[in-house]
Amino acid sequence: MKLLVFEFFSGGGFVEGEISGLIGEAYAMLRCAVEDFKKAGFNVYTTLDHRIARFDLPLKANHVEVVYGSDSPVFPEMLSEADAAFLIAPETNGVLYSLASEVVKSGVELFSPLPSGIEITTDKSRLLGIAKKLGLKVPEHRLLGTTSSFDKIEKMVSDIGYPVVFKVLDGAGSEGMSLVSKSEEIPPAIEKIRSVSNRDVFLLEEFVKGVDASASLISNGETAFPLSLNFQLMRMKSPLEESKYEGGYVPLRHRLKESTFEATKTLVESIEGLQGYAGVDLILSKDEVTILEVNPRLTTSYLGLRKVLRKNAAGMISEAVTSKILPSKVNLEGCAYFKKVELPDTLKIDEDKFRIIARREGVAAPPFPVKGKKQAVLVAHSENEELAKLKIEKMKEEIIKELTGREESDVLE
Repeated sequence: MKLLVFEFFSGGGFVEGEISGLIGEAYAMLRCAVEDFKKAGFNVYTTLDHRIARFDLPLKANHVEVVYGSDSPVFPEMLSEADAAFLIAPETNGVLYSLASEVVKSGVELFSPLPSGIEITTDKSRLLGIAKKLGLKVPEHRLLGTTSSFDKIEKMVSDIGYPVVFKVLDGAGSEGMSLVSKSEEIPPAIEKIRSVSNRDVFLLEEFVKGVDASASLISNGETAFPLSLNFQLMRMKSPLEESKYEGGYVPLRHRLKESTFEATKTLVESIEGLQGYAGVDLILSKDEVTILEVNPRLTTSYLGLRKVLRKNAAGMISEAVTSKILPSKVNLEGCAYFKKVELPDTLKIDEDKFRIIARREGVAAPPFPVKGKKQAVLVAHSENEELAKLKIEKMKEEIIKELTGREESDVLE
């Protein structure tokens, strides 16, 4: 079967604009999905933005089509030749919904969530309403307009209580997100939202203290099966700084694991069109699981999940969609830590060294030079999270030494 795996950021979605700062995560997910679907027996086709394709990346697809301009209809042409498609794209501004709708309209089988499921989960306010009706705990929240008066917004914030979270209603990752701790931070928080979304509404949300986590599930469109509970390394910042999702590890061992699995299974099963893989973001506090949002697509946690699963995750996803078969249980071995690692801005990376680094064991994505930053995505598997984290740090040191011939401490001076 010929399978088109399309990832928006690295596959040409911004081919005529500035390369997104999410390129590392995006390429890492593409690379892993391509490899896993190929191992599952699929003839895998994909696309790459010409600006990163020139590095001769180690992408194990059967065919890679290079995208040079937005006027080139690469996606529809490849879709017309495919038997099935798997999409990885942001929900923001309807990107994922539009792509999924195009696949469904073409008659090609879709291995990822359907437009109906994407539409529901993309609206974070609507999703929280569904979760609440199911009896699940959600943060207190309000839907507000970006043009609402300062007094109105401040009153809503005061009703919830500082600190609060300002979110893009249809955002992906942490883009546009702010932790607002005082009234003076309200205007810049709204400006941050406007900078990444064309929607005229945003989500105001209670800040819930606890462990940042997520659950990875697969679904056949009717029944869902939780695969793993994952730790998320989040850095919530004020509007004048950048909130960041930096990675995490799989699995997270927590006393609320079973409660989390029960809650996320109930939620995913209640949403029509959620098939294939979905990730649920949540907070684990002392005695409660608080649902934050549902990601109707592959998430970065997949980078770790595939390392600890004894079975091929992509094979499980395709089997769930095509045959409606879900696993009865899964076994996870050890712990996989995955992290976005920023290298010093002063590092100069020539193309030969870049290609060498891109092929190093544990480098899911090489340090693409984006917006002055050089950020690699590293993955390490070990007996537990501490040992896996140490492997990540060692990899970072080795990469810096390979690039400069010096130790990391010398480079940072």
